[in-house]
Amino acid sequence: MTRLASSPRRGLVVLALFVLTLGVGALALPALDDMGDVGIIEFELARTSEKASEYYGELGESGRDAARESLYLDFPYLVLYGLFYAAACVVVAARAAERGMAKLARWGRPLAIAALAAAACDAVENVALLRVLDGHTDQPWPGIAFTFATAKFALAGAAVLYAVIGFLLTLRRPASPSRTSREPDPGAPAGASP
Repeated sequence: MTRLASSPRRGLVVLALFVLTLGVGALALPALDDMGDVGIIEFELARTSEKASEYYGELGESGRDAARESLYLDFPYLVLYGLFYAAACVVVAARAAERGMAKLARWGRPLAIAALAAAACDAVENVALLRVLDGHTDQPWPGIAFTFATAKFALAGAAVLYAVIGFLLTLRRPASPSRTSREPDPGAPAGASP
């Protein structure tokens, strides 16, 4: 994370991750459209066995096949969005540190880790949803999917808010020349050299 924060190409790295994330995410769109009346988010948040059974029936065989395809395509997507959100948080923290915004910079590393945790939660949720799609609509699978989907949305949402709001805040203040070359990464462990 420290190498990315100090890289002169950090903006390009974040942009490349953004483009890759969009591209891989777009691959799942046709499958999501083929799910019929059940949306992927409502399926993720079914929570109860009754609701999971209801959605399982509403999807039908072709809808379940489309949902499976969407979930399999979600695995590379979640890796990319996790890396993109984490990188964005690291870069915003570095920009904030360069501008003397220590309080804002301090949140970058924890929220970068939250972004990666969101992707991990998404992976667990996907496994649980694949079990539901195989007809295992009884607990614990709908509950696991709901719990990890909720955690994913909260963690990813916090990282995205930080990255967007933090970036906008850093646009308003120029970087201090003395801070760009000598200050250590605000999220680095104590005693670490820049």
